Amino acid sequence: MNGPITTRRAVSGLALAALFTRRVAAQTGDQAAERPVGRVTLSQTQVSLFGSVSWGSGTLTFGGHSYRFRIRGLGVGGIGISELRAAGEVYHLSRIADFPGLYGGARTGAVAGASELQGGLWLQNPAGVVIHLHPERTGYALQVGADGLLIQLE
Repeated sequence: MNGPITTRRAVSGLALAALFTRRVAAQTGDQAAERPVGRVTLSQTQVSLFGSVSWGSGTLTFGGHSYRFRIRGLGVGGIGISELRAAGEVYHLSRIADFPGLYGGARTGAVAGASELQGGLWLQNPAGVVIHLHPERTGYALQVGADGLLIQLE
């Protein structure tokens, strides 16, 4: 999925986020027993006022290579502004072409200053690629809702 985030893509993304959040939650225990095939690091800014918008960038390390990527996202729920820095593992990625796309995830919690989300954050795209992030958020925000994140390789 390349190009700008349109209203249609945003609505589709939020619907997919809800669907994949349920699917990822059911598979979380399965990934814990597997070996990751790659690693990611990223930073993201999120602004929320009952809806949310986010942007950021990161690096994927996979197959002995590093790939830079951009993140754009829309979500529902929450209020405030926060910065997220995270590192994590990538599962079910066999070719780089499967990495970009729309990832779904859920978020809950409060941020006041700096905090780490217990248990991490699990995201999945339609190609079956799963990312397990260990994020640390800073800022001031109440986080509740679902997100659709579009990852695009640079």
